[in-house]
Amino acid sequence: MRQDPPRDPPDRPSRRETPRPERPFDRLLRRRPERDPAPIIIGGTIAFLAIVIILVFVASSILGGGDNDNGDGTIEIAPGIIGRLAQIPALPPGLQAVSQYIEFELENENSPALIGLPLSETIDDGSTLGFYTFLNGRWQRQVDASLVTEGGVPTAEGDFPAVPDNLAVLRVVSQAYIAAGSIPSGSTVHPDAQLNILSPRDFSPAGDGSVLGSATSLELPATIEIMPTIIGSGTDTAEVVDSILASEELRSAHADAIVSLVVEGDYAGIDLEYASVDTNLGAQFTEFVQSLADALHVEGAKLSLTLPPPTGQGQAYEWGELGQAADFIRILPIANPVTYWEEMPEAMSRLVEDVDPAKVLLVLSPFSVEAVGDVVRPLGYLQAMVVAGEAAIREPENPNEIEPGSTVKLVATNLDQGEGASTLSWLDDAAAVSFAPGGTESRRIYIENAFSFGFKLELVQAYALAGVSVSDASAESDVPDVWPVVNGLVESATVTLARPNDNTLLPLWQAPSGGDLGAGAGTTAIWTSSEAGLFEIVLVVSDGVRRFGREIIVTVGELDAPDTTSTPIVTFAPDETLEPTPGEETPTPTPLPATGVFVEVGLLADGDDEDGSGDPKFSNDELTSPGSFVTYLVTFDNDSDVEVTITSYSDNTYADVVCRDVTTGEDVLGLTLGADDGDGPGLIDGGSDEIQCTYTVTAPELGGEVVQNTITGSVQSASGDIDADQDGAMVTTIEPSTPTPTP
Repeated sequence: MRQDPPRDPPDRPSRRETPRPERPFDRLLRRRPERDPAPIIIGGTIAFLAIVIILVFVASSILGGGDNDNGDGTIEIAPGIIGRLAQIPALPPGLQAVSQYIEFELENENSPALIGLPLSETIDDGSTLGFYTFLNGRWQRQVDASLVTEGGVPTAEGDFPAVPDNLAVLRVVSQAYIAAGSIPSGSTVHPDAQLNILSPRDFSPAGDGSVLGSATSLELPATIEIMPTIIGSGTDTAEVVDSILASEELRSAHADAIVSLVVEGDYAGIDLEYASVDTNLGAQFTEFVQSLADALHVEGAKLSLTLPPPTGQGQAYEWGELGQAADFIRILPIANPVTYWEEMPEAMSRLVEDVDPAKVLLVLSPFSVEAVGDVVRPLGYLQAMVVAGEAAIREPENPNEIEPGSTVKLVATNLDQGEGASTLSWLDDAAAVSFAPGGTESRRIYIENAFSFGFKLELVQAYALAGVSVSDASAESDVPDVWPVVNGLVESATVTLARPNDNTLLPLWQAPSGGDLGAGAGTTAIWTSSEAGLFEIVLVVSDGVRRFGREIIVTVGELDAPDTTSTPIVTFAPDETLEPTPGEETPTPTPLPATGVFVEVGLLADGDDEDGSGDPKFSNDELTSPGSFVTYLVTFDNDSDVEVTITSYSDNTYADVVCRDVTTGEDVLGLTLGADDGDGPGLIDGGSDEIQCTYTVTAPELGGEVVQNTITGSVQSASGDIDADQDGAMVTTIEPSTPTPTP
């Protein structure tokens, strides 16, 4: 943390660049269990030959009996594996069955197998086929299907880590898909986003029925339709929407204002995010939508509604009528990833019963998620990986007493089980990479990336929806690059599910400046050095798509040493594609490059505890009165030899803050920091390589409340190199002391 006053140099170590990252791994099916490979190959091969040969004829065998018929409609397909034909559960509109539906019972331990099912028709293109199982009330794709011929019978084969409870080969209905995207007001579109519809979030409703806001200036291809969003789902704007809906006069005025906005702006249409309508105003909302849609259609414009999913809870939305009136209905996601998969498939099934799926766009958020108990909040991509990359020295107890030959134990504090945490891993229940940082609260972080996006896109196919809408398609936000999978859906109408290889999620340790690191993989590491000096130890973490490194400086011997704390995180633009292989060996760590992009971010706070001078006094540990204003001072300091642009910043406690330059008053997002002016890491002395900005919030209303918040900022160079850093400050509310009466 930076120390008070704000321009005192913080004590930070120097840093070096981390290894170049790996690109997303392509098309990895479910992994086999980790065991000795020889039994898997031998046992798997024997079982799989039997299963393939018998399953090709299993339908006729079960229907007509046979030597293995058990007399109860089941047949022993292979030793210890019983199968039966069953009635296939209902399919969503985007899936068609091209095989029989078979249920399995296992009498022995489950093991990997290659399974073949005969197809009901000859199929030339297998790209739309997949093996699906019906689990927890929904169809779930298991593996891709390969086309083969067994005994003259067209057959689909798939390599499974274990025999599932049931199985069928399903085909995705071929269709074209739409890609829509929203951007914050004033933002630009991600350069890789291939959109059909763009919705800048520029406007909000006013109490008199008019529309507030100004349009984002954009230069886009003529093929992209602009349908701005009117945001009416916030705490304040939702009340405005309800008051408009409750008045026939205001409803009419609001519809007229929206039509005028569309016509004057020459927009393709408008998007209404009215996602919190009072349940008692459902009929009024429907009447308003029908009237507005008719007026827009007269002008040749479209109406889009952005609404919450029909989860069965009380809602104001009459889906059948709304679906007939609107051109598109965008369905917002459920925030918690586990709850998402528990409830969203059922919600989509309910929705497409009332609304033409060709009008429905599934909204996907590219932000990661932090769940603390029942509270869920969005988290930036780099922000999440900063948390994952925290590291510390645990032995010796005093890191300042490390001598040559000493054994140093390093630990990934937010990933190691011994720290009360859990490491990065793929969670099937959330269809995402996740980890639990530990601590006194139940806290888990789910990382959104191309892998998790792919699984959600499968819902678009399964329910034959019109397409997808990305909730933040801007170039400035701290989100992963999900556009390869989104563009793939639009361009090829297919989604191939992939999970990250476990080896890529394993933390790695590197010692680029020397010493013996031992194995160098896992959440802990043992390092020793026979020589005195300053040594860099890097913890490299990955979400399976990109690698991120954080550096610790270890002092061996008596030296004037900086604190042994983690440095900012460093990443590099992907430059190669690696093919995942189940059971592949842990990759050898790559030495650190000698150059890179580095930024320091500092946070200080100032409440109303003036020191009598009348000047603000910023500190890391601030006292203030309940309900008072607190100003936070953020410092961005570029320690690179190239210019960098501020690409994101976020406060983990106060959402949507705008940090304004202390000199110009403008938002610092998108501003450029000059190359390092020579001050190097840890020294704050102004200059073109530094920007300071502030934002003000309100302290808690009660005394004795503690707010511990963290600011995370990221920068990017012209060549695409990225760096991020974070810092924190603590604010405590105290009741003003009562003056002692003067005698």
